[in-house]
Amino acid sequence: MTELLMPVLSALVLGLALGAAIVYLGLRRTAAREAREAREQREATDKRLAQAEAAAERLPVLEEELRQARDAWAEKREQAARLEQQVASARQREQDTEKLLGETREAMTKEFKLLAGSLLEEKGALLGKQQKETLASLLTPFSETLRDFKTKVERSREDDLKAREGLIAQIRHLTELNQDIGAKAQSLTNALRGESKTRGIWGEQVLLKLLELAGLHEGVNFRTQASHTEDDSRARLVPDVVLDLPQERAIIIDSKVSLVAYERHVEARDDEPAREQALKEHCASIRRHIKDLSEKNYPKLYGLKSVDFTLLFVPIESALMAASEADKTLAQYALERHIALVSPNTLFTVLRTVDYIWRVEKTTRNMDKIVKRGELMYEAARKFGEHIVTINDTLAKATEAARDAEKALTDPSRGLVRQAERLRAFGVKPRKDMPERLALDDSPEAEPDADTP
Repeated sequence: MTELLMPVLSALVLGLALGAAIVYLGLRRTAAREAREAREQREATDKRLAQAEAAAERLPVLEEELRQARDAWAEKREQAARLEQQVASARQREQDTEKLLGETREAMTKEFKLLAGSLLEEKGALLGKQQKETLASLLTPFSETLRDFKTKVERSREDDLKAREGLIAQIRHLTELNQDIGAKAQSLTNALRGESKTRGIWGEQVLLKLLELAGLHEGVNFRTQASHTEDDSRARLVPDVVLDLPQERAIIIDSKVSLVAYERHVEARDDEPAREQALKEHCASIRRHIKDLSEKNYPKLYGLKSVDFTLLFVPIESALMAASEADKTLAQYALERHIALVSPNTLFTVLRTVDYIWRVEKTTRNMDKIVKRGELMYEAARKFGEHIVTINDTLAKATEAARDAEKALTDPSRGLVRQAERLRAFGVKPRKDMPERLALDDSPEAEPDADTP
């Protein structure tokens, strides 16, 4: 019996062993595949984690740029509102000026017509050719003066219209500027991280944009890259912008964009020691710029034609604000060296003030011309009045002389008419009788007296 069971048991054990081997190999392949998939998933997860960490590191800088962009947009919106109010005020002033001009022209026309019309109507019959020519010679300069005055006033109105159109263009430009603030935020980051020359070019572009936005024109109100040579050292100095003022005065503006340390200060949000160190380096960099700029002594190049300080322009508002808060003596340090620190907002205020000064200067020049024309017109009117008075006096004397002559002509006893009427007694038969006004009712028919002349 045992001998019969042994082959069966052996076959059973062999089958179980083969089954176990097959199951083991299957499980091993499955485990290898799952391990490979797990490794691939871990690598993908590590890659996504690295990307997330990189994005998290960039988040503070992007948030700071977004805040600055929003602040700039709010500032530009307020400026647009102010410009719209200025446009409305300019339009109202134009309407008031036009109304006043019309009323003045109408009143002067009426007065002149009344004066000239009444004089010509009453005395026109007595004026000879010479008197008419004299009157015309008097009226011609007066009329020319009136035309010149009208031309000056209309030119002033055209200047106001151009100024209003300029304000409208600035509002439109502000709108366009607000639309691309987001795009320029990225260019700001690239400029800060770029080379020194690239940062300098970007700062000059921001400065030129502010000048244009303030209504100033290159070659008219300011000059760029104006080269000068010092007499002593023969060194060549090239300020970024020379801002011209009336009476041949000037303000020098120099742009500085060494803000690498400030970028590190912004990015090190969670590392306070690194933030403080970067901020100290940022303040030291601005101090170096102040020292270098003061040593160039730009005002000396222009002498009395330049103000005794130079504007150091920092294109990023928050960078200058952070330096001023960290270094309380920074502004004083700059002023002692005749340097004024300006940001985009403060510089824009200065530029708008300069634009206003130029417009006031232009208006003053026009007003001086109008006043001179007014003086000429008043003098012409005075001379015209004097001549009119002289003409009236002459006409009055001529009228009085005519009355005396008429009396002498019609004297009842010795007048020329009486003597002529006596000729009828000698048979004189005139073709026409004397005018009715000169006729005598009691013309004598007697013989003439020999003694009577």
